[in-house]
Amino acid sequence: MTASDSTTKRRRAAQFAVRPGPAPAAGVLDVTWASPFDQSCFVVSVPEVKAKARKPVDELMKELTAETGCTEEEILAHGRKVRALLFFAEERLAREGVLATLEPKQKVPFELKPVTPAF
Repeated sequence: MTASDSTTKRRRAAQFAVRPGPAPAAGVLDVTWASPFDQSCFVVSVPEVKAKARKPVDELMKELTAETGCTEEEILAHGRKVRALLFFAEERLAREGVLATLEPKQKVPFELKPVTPAF
């Protein structure tokens, strides 16, 4: 992939609009998503979401690939990167003791800034 291909994909990913569909759950984090692209990649990369909502997730993947020019593997890789960032954010909050005071089903507000794609 050339630098211009990568730049085009990143520009198109930044323009990806919010889609209705399965709501992503990120453990005890109540995520405010700065990037609809990050949120969508997260959704399609979670096996449990795909198992529960196969048709909407498959449709979202088609929209992601068509509108960004990314391959499914690039989308899934980005979704895994987003998931990892959220996992480590939750780990950090646990070490800081923030999660120790949570009531059952309570979530911690967390703002996820746009994640830089690897493509």
